[in-house]
Amino acid sequence: MQQTRGRPRSFDRDEALRLAMQVFWSKGYEGTTMADLTTAIGVKAPSLYAAFGDKNALFREAVEFYSITTAAAPMNALKEGKGVREDVFNMLHASVDTFAGKGCMVVTSAINCAPENSAHAEELRARRHKKRMALDSRFRQAQTQGELSPDADIDGLSDYYTAVLHGLSLSARDGISCERLANTICHAMKALDAILIAPKKKRPAQ
Repeated sequence: MQQTRGRPRSFDRDEALRLAMQVFWSKGYEGTTMADLTTAIGVKAPSLYAAFGDKNALFREAVEFYSITTAAAPMNALKEGKGVREDVFNMLHASVDTFAGKGCMVVTSAINCAPENSAHAEELRARRHKKRMALDSRFRQAQTQGELSPDADIDGLSDYYTAVLHGLSLSARDGISCERLANTICHAMKALDAILIAPKKKRPAQ
């Protein structure tokens, strides 16, 4: 009788990643133990190690899973091409929806790490920088298309809205309501409104 190659996994890999993501998102990398992960996913440690390797590898996969499944909506909103103001406004609101109660995993899950875990902090820093560059690209596109003043400070604008994103994340983590965060967005949009160029009205046909 032919032997099978080990026992089949007793869990769905994507669902396990989703559950691991929730634990890391809530407790941070260093605050999460393998016992936390096995309890959340509902498997024994050997099964988890067989599927993902160690805690380091699982965290990296969880962050990537978060970026693809959860954090994608705000960046997709930024690229919708509905006009720079509407795109930025929608991105900020989509971010608040994502952050609700927990903040951004990329911002909060590995801010301070022990030296041996510094690679995780560096990885998340690179991901945060990627968001800043996405904002920079969107603002430069808007400037090229005549939506923003030619002398607009794109670097400063990108830094400002990156700081707004991080502030919204930490405020959500602190339990600030979505309603208050939405009000923060209204104030933040005034910085963009100040340098928007109003579209020229079409002259009526003679």
